[in-house]
Amino acid sequence: MHFFFIKLFIVFIFSNILTTAPWAYNSRYAAIVIDEATGQVLHAENADCQRHPASLTKKMTLYILFKALRNKQITLNTRFKTSALATRQIPSKLGLQVGQTIDVNSIIRGLITKSANDAAVVAAEGLSGSVEKFVALMNKTAKELGMKNTRFY
Repeated sequence: MHFFFIKLFIVFIFSNILTTAPWAYNSRYAAIVIDEATGQVLHAENADCQRHPASLTKKMTLYILFKALRNKQITLNTRFKTSALATRQIPSKLGLQVGQTIDVNSIIRGLITKSANDAAVVAAEGLSGSVEKFVALMNKTAKELGMKNTRFY
């Protein structure tokens, strides 16, 4: 199961690079492709430059969800309750209502297909108890992955 989620995460990141990054080499373009087996960097362009992509936050949220699934802390059927904070997120969202519950499977699909900010907050609160604690977990995870210049806040 671990191998499946890591591969899914890599495919998700690479597909976003292919579909959203302009391949013209300019200062806005940034990418890194690493061979999973050897750790060798196969392609890097502005890989250490500062960027502020909202989608990186969603990818880290997915990574942490997949890790929690792998560690059996949650299942795809685990349900998290929607808070008032989650319902106030804009602009992209699923339209969740305060008190409504949503399963992890639907959260994952909402994050991948719609980049749903309300689903991201529900996941953060469901996994860590608060957005602030989840941010700390994202920063810890980024450090463990070797993302030395990445800070979530």
